[in-house]
Amino acid sequence: MLDDAKTIEAKQDIITELLKELPTDTAVVVDLPSENRLYTLEEPGAPITIRPMTFQDEKHIISAHKNQDPVNLILQRCVSNLNIGEILSLDKLYLIMKLREVSYGDDYHTLLICTHCKEENKTVVRLSELNINPVPDDFADPVEITLPSLNKLAKVRIPRVKDEVFLTEDIHANLWRFVVDIDGHSDKMIINGVLEKLPIKDTKCILNAMKTNFGVETKVKFECKKCQEVNVVDLPIDANFFDVN
Repeated sequence: MLDDAKTIEAKQDIITELLKELPTDTAVVVDLPSENRLYTLEEPGAPITIRPMTFQDEKHIISAHKNQDPVNLILQRCVSNLNIGEILSLDKLYLIMKLREVSYGDDYHTLLICTHCKEENKTVVRLSELNINPVPDDFADPVEITLPSLNKLAKVRIPRVKDEVFLTEDIHANLWRFVVDIDGHSDKMIINGVLEKLPIKDTKCILNAMKTNFGVETKVKFECKKCQEVNVVDLPIDANFFDVN
């Protein structure tokens, strides 16, 4: 039997009462490693903020299409004033770390494998203490390089989140998407024709220009509890990263 209007209203009042102790403003301001130099904010002048994940967010991710990246989806829901598809990977990684921190706390409990004796080490990493390498003053996109064998100037753009699909496929087949200009020529047919004839040395130069060494430093140091050797390893960021420990 369906509830009448008064019953529904009474139940809603109970729900409101039960939830009244929850903080209403949980979003925090974030300062991206790129310093927002390459982005047009949805609301210029306002800060970029991120809020903790909710049960509704998890439900949304579970019901998402299989071709959709769950991390990108959750960032779209929890980050405000920023188009996630347009951001650089260095800022995406920072936002992933910050989302984990604001949702579950600063301490991340994980297992780190000793590279010497292969022992599993239970480790607690404080996410807020990971080093952040900001971009330099001359940071720009696209990047201008000189192709060593061709001896021509080229402009190469840094991949954004929306480009991830091209990076996971055959990157060489999609390289033309990231070369903006070769010796003043921006026509994609010309660029692709040149790329097909380039020596591997020049191709590697383009691929290196697409990478950045800035943002969150994800390498962590620990001493193995079994062999006492000091290890420096990459922080595991996998499906368990957003699990409660």
